[in-house]
Amino acid sequence: MAEGYKDWSAGEILTAADLEDYTVKQSVMRFADSSARTTALSGVLAEGMVSYLKDTDTVEVYDGSAWAAVAGGKILQIVSTAKTDTFSASVAPGAESAAAVAVTITPTSATSKVFLIANLALAGTSIAMGATLYRGGSVVAAATGDAASSRTRATSGMSAPGGERSGNNTSFTFLDSPATTSATTYDARVWHDSIYTSTVYMNRGHTDADISATHRSISTLTAIEVSA
Repeated sequence: MAEGYKDWSAGEILTAADLEDYTVKQSVMRFADSSARTTALSGVLAEGMVSYLKDTDTVEVYDGSAWAAVAGGKILQIVSTAKTDTFSASVAPGAESAAAVAVTITPTSATSKVFLIANLALAGTSIAMGATLYRGGSVVAAATGDAASSRTRATSGMSAPGGERSGNNTSFTFLDSPATTSATTYDARVWHDSIYTSTVYMNRGHTDADISATHRSISTLTAIEVSA
């Protein structure tokens, strides 16, 4: 069998010898998953190989150092958390709550992007509020505003809610590059603009009176894996 690859020129015809010599490396090979591919191609892996993975329904090409998805921009998976129960936390000035809503996604490729969509129903007593995006327990700095002296960086914000029995919604979107195929947890943490320690609420108003005029809401955090 010939070594390496053949670049066909315009008008050149594929011969029987070419089929035997080149098509293994230059055709699309099918594998059950990435583990099966690694085993099958051990010792013969070469730049330009193309494979199809049945478990993720993706076509990937080997660039000489790693497998990368073909046809960038394709949605590979969507994972969403819909939080319908309530949340409250006492938060100090300039600080944030614990994770108010979280979602975990396991990217199929280290080159994938993850598109985050959040819609959060927040309430407090005469305070403006917002949220900050975290990944794996650490703030996603690229998803916050620029540093500006002593000002706190955040992902989203809103003015103080006007009603006591319901809240306002704050939302944000962000395209992240986690560069991993491990399970990755994103979460949103709530902040307020008061100079005093104050309580922030999610999916309820700050009085939460047991009457029909009081509302309960839903908050969501969605992660969408997009091929590079």
